[in-house]
Amino acid sequence: MKNIALIGIGPHAKRIYLHYFKKKKVNLELVVDLESEKDNIRKYLDENGFKKTKIFTLSDKYKDDEHLPEDVSSNLLAVCKTLEITHLIISTEPKAHFMYLEFALKNNMNVLTDKPITVAKNMTSLHSIEKVRKQYYEILDLAKKSKGTCKVMCQRQYHRGYEKIKDVLTDVVNKYKMPITNIDIFHSDGAWEMPHDLGKENHPYKYGYGKLFHSGYHFIDLLSDFIKINDSLGGNKKIVDGDVYSKVFTPNDEMNVLSIEDYKRLFKNQEIPDYYEENENPTFKKYGEKDYHGLLSFYNKEGFTITTATLNLIHNGVSRRSWIETKDFYKSNGRIRHERINIEIGHLLNIQVHSYQSKEISDRTDDEEKVGGLEHFDIYFFNNPLIDKEPFKEIHLGDMYSEKEKKEFLGYNELSRERFLDNFLNNIDCKGDIRDQALAIEILYSCAKGIHNQYANKNKVEKILVRNEYTYRFISKRLKQYSDDSDKKFDPKTINSKIVYKDIYTLYVYEKFVEKQNYYEVFISVDDTKSVAGNLLTKRFKNKFFAHIYYKILEYIISNKKISSIEKLIESYS
Repeated sequence: MKNIALIGIGPHAKRIYLHYFKKKKVNLELVVDLESEKDNIRKYLDENGFKKTKIFTLSDKYKDDEHLPEDVSSNLLAVCKTLEITHLIISTEPKAHFMYLEFALKNNMNVLTDKPITVAKNMTSLHSIEKVRKQYYEILDLAKKSKGTCKVMCQRQYHRGYEKIKDVLTDVVNKYKMPITNIDIFHSDGAWEMPHDLGKENHPYKYGYGKLFHSGYHFIDLLSDFIKINDSLGGNKKIVDGDVYSKVFTPNDEMNVLSIEDYKRLFKNQEIPDYYEENENPTFKKYGEKDYHGLLSFYNKEGFTITTATLNLIHNGVSRRSWIETKDFYKSNGRIRHERINIEIGHLLNIQVHSYQSKEISDRTDDEEKVGGLEHFDIYFFNNPLIDKEPFKEIHLGDMYSEKEKKEFLGYNELSRERFLDNFLNNIDCKGDIRDQALAIEILYSCAKGIHNQYANKNKVEKILVRNEYTYRFISKRLKQYSDDSDKKFDPKTINSKIVYKDIYTLYVYEKFVEKQNYYEVFISVDDTKSVAGNLLTKRFKNKFFAHIYYKILEYIISNKKISSIEKLIESYS
């Protein structure tokens, strides 16, 4: 039985995590939150079946700190040990994520955090943007040293529609040696936060982060996964560089679209808050953006474009909100989702996602799968005859789930979260590992710098660091083409072996004796957590001495060379 600590118990945690704990009968042993919220939390827990759950509080004066105070950290650790906490879930306001990630990993706890991984105050400043990137790599370093696991709740990793899309893209890219050439991502929250709402603490604009660091992170994560599929190709089709040009629509821009007088006119039959009389011309300098627009390009080593992408991520989209009174900002404030993805593999394949809501969760009926329904999600495949004689195929997301799964569920995105939580709590090496977020972080970092540029009146394209030891993905799948498995059937006996861990990679070197053929075989293998490529740089020897010399050479290579150097060596040798 797992004992869980939940850090932060806001609207999202109540709807998602507490629902899951009830449904799966999980032991919520501990809730951690601010001292000012203690009485409200105790009342809520008691009323919702969690009377035995303990509460640990943090003084409100520490809520914006980067690190937990030493005495607080010691006390919290003592409580976790007493309650035998095995897994920790972070669902606080994002600027508090880092302190709890640091606490969990330093104390060897399994931790799952909501997105974005971290943020800082004043996110329109270059200093804060740099800090968020730096914090990610600090977390990676902590994760490498920790006995606990670290996951990021990007539930579309387990969304069956997107799993299907990634499988099809991967198969076509590998089979036809054609990269993904264009990716167009559009997402609208329909989140109409009005001028008097913008000072809120839950996903605040006032600290300088908006759509990009709110729901936008899910689509940065999706984009990075699509780009990583191209990693299975080498040569001139291999992406090694990228850049992004960013523009945003700010709260100040919106005040020129909808003025204070416009709000008074639109809601003239309702009780207008005093704010609209007291603020004739409010300004929101350096507030987070409402909408983010990015034009991205990814290049090969010669500087030729391999993949282009667009990100249109907006809060300023159609909404069901028709009232000026402030209500719950999470799911009961008129939010409706519109999600559209369009992916091209040149002239061979086009995949489209269409998912459009027209009503709120409170208006759910028994039929929500059609256009406008809460669970509408259709996938279209348009095929060139070279890959499929059938020109068009259509998949409805609902057909990918059983009737049993659809009972008593909050939605398909929520079912994806449940799969994520199941795997996390059962210590299955699930998707969303912190190590797999590096490319997403590098894209996010460059997009955020683009937002800073607009606020600083700079018109500038930002480079994306596409390649480092963490951003490489699917390398093993590509390197499989260089594997030599011709004598695998002879079941060789291992004489010597060594394992070396390099960031997200596990490298092996083997010295084996093939008794039936009377020779020694020496090779390396590469595991990148997505796939394994074996029998690389294989050589066979009749002489045991020369075989062992070659083994020592390969042992030196995997111990002292970067994965990118090993990759180049394998390609050139083959």
